[in-house]
Amino acid sequence: MILQDIPLFSELTVEEIREITKLSSLVKYKEGEYVFHEGDEFKGIYIVIKGLVKIFKISPQGKEYILHLLTKPHLFGDVPLFTGGDCPASVQVLEDSTLLFIPGKEFLHLLEENPKLSFKVMSGFAKRLKSISVKAEDLSLKEVVNRLADYLVKEIERTGNSKLPEPFYKIPLSNPTLAAYLGTIPETISRAFKKLKDRNIIRMHGRTVFVKDYKELKQLAE
Repeated sequence: MILQDIPLFSELTVEEIREITKLSSLVKYKEGEYVFHEGDEFKGIYIVIKGLVKIFKISPQGKEYILHLLTKPHLFGDVPLFTGGDCPASVQVLEDSTLLFIPGKEFLHLLEENPKLSFKVMSGFAKRLKSISVKAEDLSLKEVVNRLADYLVKEIERTGNSKLPEPFYKIPLSNPTLAAYLGTIPETISRAFKKLKDRNIIRMHGRTVFVKDYKELKQLAE
């Protein structure tokens, strides 16, 4: 049950999940399409069922800042639900994606009609904020090579390849996009990959990373 895997809805019962599902609809996007742009009117909440989405902002100087890269079963678009206002960032799909859309007005009405449900959702929202603060701490305290190791480990675990003799992950992002996500620049990402290769931890074929020493990679990710 994908909704219960999301912090915002983790406290809900099966029946409460069913009520939210009744409001929802599946929406499909092609690679490169935008879900919404920064400043657009808030429509509702989205949950990634399949694919990869990028949440980002553009500075006044035109530089892109990636806030999140999300895969199944992550949620986005929830901030205006609680704070009001328009969409605070832009969202683009990086590969063909299927999203579950929960319309904001109907969802708020459901919360107003059910205070118990509302309290559980707010508790879940607090969990989500905590996970965001953990990522911010990682960006501020970890070296780039450690951030890269952490990214690779999480994606290998997510795709179910960790038990293979040589775990692997095909990175769907360009170096500039990956660098922006990890809070650095492309040159530093390239050096981080080189460090991992020089230490005989990984080897690469195109954009696919094959891990020769998964135990060591996990230690770097900690």
